[in-house]
Amino acid sequence: MKKQKYTRKDWPTEWTGINPRAMKVYRKYVNREFPGYCGTYTAAVLAHYVIQKDYEKELSMDDLIIGLKPRIDGRFWYKGTYPWDLIGGLKALFEDVDYKPRWHLISNPIVTKELSQAKPYPVIVGTTKAFGSKYGNHWLLVYAFGYNNAGQLFYKAYDNHGKINAVIPASQTMAAVWLERKD
Repeated sequence: MKKQKYTRKDWPTEWTGINPRAMKVYRKYVNREFPGYCGTYTAAVLAHYVIQKDYEKELSMDDLIIGLKPRIDGRFWYKGTYPWDLIGGLKALFEDVDYKPRWHLISNPIVTKELSQAKPYPVIVGTTKAFGSKYGNHWLLVYAFGYNNAGQLFYKAYDNHGKINAVIPASQTMAAVWLERKD
């Protein structure tokens, strides 16, 4: 599929979700390793954000990354990280607490639903090379969404390459992984 080029003028002017300032702390967590551990980094940021918001506990991001890496990236014989890898790592971390990791094959209904809640959590979203994503196959942590003037859905995300304000078209994504509060 041909990559569709989007510029700032194509982006939404209004966003729904989490204030970008809440993501500033994660800017310094840059995935510099090869082949890359984007699944680990996005899961660590999601876990850190949720625990800080709900429990007001201070956690070490470095410890989360070190602890999640063997449970998410490279755990099995295949290359890459799949939604079930993220689910497995998050389940191990949140086994005895109030959250259940979930996933859905399509990001759109999940991102808009989760980020429209009164107390939203970010959602891990997979970009897809086959859909023309400049990121290729990659995991990002989406914290806001918006529609542009043409009605196209975009996401604002932490990209674990040092950006906390990455803007991506939802049409270039596939799976979503998120934490659901247990009732």
